[in-house]
Amino acid sequence: MPSLALVVCALPSDRAAVRVARNVLPELAAGDGVTIFCPEPYQAPAAWERSYRLLPLADLPHERSKGAVTAPVYLCDGGPGEEAFARYLDEVTGVRVDAHGNPSAAALRAAAAGVTAAPAVKPVQGTETVEAVVLAYRSKDYIAPCLDSLLAQDWPGLKVTVLDNASGDGTADFVRKHYPTFEVLESKQNLGFAAGHNLLFERSKADYLVLLNHDAVARRNFVSELVYAARKHPEGATFGGKMLMRRCPTILNSTGIVITESGFAADRDIGRPDRSPSFAIERVFGTCGGALMLRNKVVREIGGFDASFFMYFEDVDWCWRARLAGHEVYYVPSATAVHDWHGDLATAAGPKTSESEETLAEREGRRRMLCERNRLQSLTKNYSLYNVVRSWRGLKKHDRARIQSLEDHIARGGGPLPKRVLQAIRDSHAWVLRNLPGLLWRRFRTQRLRRVKDAEITGFFEKGFHEMVGVGDLHAIHDRYCAKPRSVIRMGDDDQGSLGPGWHHAEPGHRWSMGECWFYLQSDQPWRTVRVTIAPRPLASFAELEVDGIPRGRIEIEPGKPYDLRWEVGEGVPAGQLAECHLTCKPFVPKDEGMGADGRVLGLLVSTIGAE
Repeated sequence: MPSLALVVCALPSDRAAVRVARNVLPELAAGDGVTIFCPEPYQAPAAWERSYRLLPLADLPHERSKGAVTAPVYLCDGGPGEEAFARYLDEVTGVRVDAHGNPSAAALRAAAAGVTAAPAVKPVQGTETVEAVVLAYRSKDYIAPCLDSLLAQDWPGLKVTVLDNASGDGTADFVRKHYPTFEVLESKQNLGFAAGHNLLFERSKADYLVLLNHDAVARRNFVSELVYAARKHPEGATFGGKMLMRRCPTILNSTGIVITESGFAADRDIGRPDRSPSFAIERVFGTCGGALMLRNKVVREIGGFDASFFMYFEDVDWCWRARLAGHEVYYVPSATAVHDWHGDLATAAGPKTSESEETLAEREGRRRMLCERNRLQSLTKNYSLYNVVRSWRGLKKHDRARIQSLEDHIARGGGPLPKRVLQAIRDSHAWVLRNLPGLLWRRFRTQRLRRVKDAEITGFFEKGFHEMVGVGDLHAIHDRYCAKPRSVIRMGDDDQGSLGPGWHHAEPGHRWSMGECWFYLQSDQPWRTVRVTIAPRPLASFAELEVDGIPRGRIEIEPGKPYDLRWEVGEGVPAGQLAECHLTCKPFVPKDEGMGADGRVLGLLVSTIGAE
């Protein structure tokens, strides 16, 4: 028998629909079973995932088509996130039930049984032509999930083309053998991300081009949600999807691109937990090249990526250029993909945290060199002449300070990474000087596209010539799907794998948190207390703790005093069960408080965390 399909938005957790779902789920599960569909299922309470079948809303048409679930019951309360239901209410015939009426399990079953309309699932309608392009490089061993997700897309007539970028590992043969409906191209040399995609762009006659990284996996509705957004916004040149980290899929990889006036750019919201229930389309400065859709007529108008970038920042440059030409850029949160940001899939030995410090520093140095030089290229090409001069003046001053700081750090025995970063900064400036004639020619061609003034674009820019400071230690981030079990976490010593978002890089014996942070505890014995040891803070604050979503109390913190913070965890946590702990406090920014030049948002200075 098919299980009851219950569709519900699970955030915020105090909404009426969530309350009703909590009440009826045990009874529904005891009958013919229940399958819960949430726009983002990992946002649901952890208990649902442990006890019930929980799937993304994107899978509802597929599950209904194969008869695995009944006509869906859309449990609504008018809260945020329900705009995601709109498409499915039309596509998958079901019944809308008002959660404010506090319906019983029997009422929900009866509502589902009363749906008789046919067909059960209407096919996605679309006349636009779409081509998905995948640039593959040495990915024979891990590209299959990406290609499988494109095969499963609900968009009719989707064409898929894969370019093997001189992998040399048999990637092209693998794709030809296992995906015979896909077109496969091979390049004799590694063209990089930019020129490789340009080759694909030049051949395509589709209305839209979907880009998906070879280590990313798209939800079934990824393409169709992007096309629907493009229909709503004909002025849009590019539409970016929500990117989550594949290894820790509750954590955001990108919701677009943010940029400072000096050209420093980063993925918007990277490293933050995905806690927003909204699916409203947003205007953003740029979209990440790992999972987006381009309007092909704009590509033909302004050109593809700048091939000289090779990789990194080519998406920043293209979005800036599209905006100069008068087009818009949008983020579409209902189009979701998970991406291997950490790169573990490409490393036969496993996660890269197992590599030596020197190896990590060498790879990071190469990446930083490309990012630094491409940042300089992008702002030189796209700014007006006045802003080019102004930004370069600010950049030189900023980079002199960066170089001096790095040299001081190296002199104190700072390790291999600062040396690589220092070399990357110097090499990037030298590269720009050597290649200045070609850069100025590309600037001339870009400025010929200009239809708007800088002021219409720089409203998206963060003021200042600094690097992005709110990101924290991305390599330390884990979530409940990949956290390493620990009963004691010693900061900077054995904290790898046990921290979630909200932490800055480790310093000797401690880490600064941000205003909110996450960590994970697990013990082979039952435990009832969370203990957090902190060093003195310069300003007063507080500390509030939630364990698995349940508030456990608030502790006031006076300035200048160390604390051994303790929270009781009610009935306790069973042996072997992983607990997600969420710590919040009143943060401060030293720079804003006249305490130096540190622009980071600082919370608590933590040395140890333990389960007792």
